[in-house]
Amino acid sequence: MNVRKIQKTGLSTLTISLPKDWANERGLKAGDSVLVKTLPDGTLSIDPTMEKKERQSRKTFIIDKSEPEGHLIRKLIGAYLAGHDIIEVKSTERIPLELKRTVKEFSRMVIGPEVIEETSDAIVLHDLSDPTELPQQKCVKRMHLIVDSMHSDAIIAFESKDASLARDVIDRDSEVDRLYWMVTKQYNMMIEDRNLAERIGVDAYEGISYVLLARVLERIGDHAERIAKNTLTAISAKKLTGKNEEIAGISSSSLEVLKESMDAFFVWDIEAANMAIDRGNVLVQECENLRPKIRASSGMEAVVKTTVLDSIMRTAMLAMDIAEIAINGAMRKREPEI
Repeated sequence: MNVRKIQKTGLSTLTISLPKDWANERGLKAGDSVLVKTLPDGTLSIDPTMEKKERQSRKTFIIDKSEPEGHLIRKLIGAYLAGHDIIEVKSTERIPLELKRTVKEFSRMVIGPEVIEETSDAIVLHDLSDPTELPQQKCVKRMHLIVDSMHSDAIIAFESKDASLARDVIDRDSEVDRLYWMVTKQYNMMIEDRNLAERIGVDAYEGISYVLLARVLERIGDHAERIAKNTLTAISAKKLTGKNEEIAGISSSSLEVLKESMDAFFVWDIEAANMAIDRGNVLVQECENLRPKIRASSGMEAVVKTTVLDSIMRTAMLAMDIAEIAINGAMRKREPEI
């Protein structure tokens, strides 16, 4: 850490000297210009590059032919979330076709990366996405629309014994995952590049709130997928009988709590968030009260209905988590000084 004393030059100008080693490393000399910015925390940022160079971050890792596909996928996702623009997978020998297919499948799992180069022993992905075109806020709003429709359609499939609709709900979960990874990647990129945060229009605090929100929405999507999968199991075993109006009603209420929590989040409304939490607590108790009645059903039908009810209850509880994130975010708002 370098400590610099403030000096006065002229009648009113205050100056500090720049560390010599820092200036020399960046080729700065008397008469050069630097960018000076005031950051939200009150500190100053001194940037020696007047014109921003395009950010190009590269991650290369070596694999061998015995690399498990699951291990490779996790490495690729980790490199993507870290915000690397170019991801290169290399091998000391020919890469097996199965692992090449894994890399290409990964490029379809996430937003941005495309295969730009492929040889017998290497494959290169380049992230072509523009964070300013799909910022965090837009991602989470899209996620909410998808998980809301997934949950609604999963319950409709459960009620109507519609296997095709249940399978469609399961397929949609991959889009939720793609958006969640995009939100997380953007946050990691913003931590490294403050200029990106400015272009997107969020600060570090808002960025982490969006990551937390996206994680909750991703879990809600998982529960919608779980309802759909249990529906398919019950349809195959021919174990779904009659209507389940009470379950459908509670499901609808859970989505209303979700919407109220999302609305509170985007305007940092503490009162609305607390109302959503109170309503969610009532709904969770309704689920608990309904559980004994469902368990009175026979065999596998009772298991399926109990599992579906549990996912509905978890959705309501996760919606309450979003309301809590909204309250925490609202508490960071600074009141005007008197």
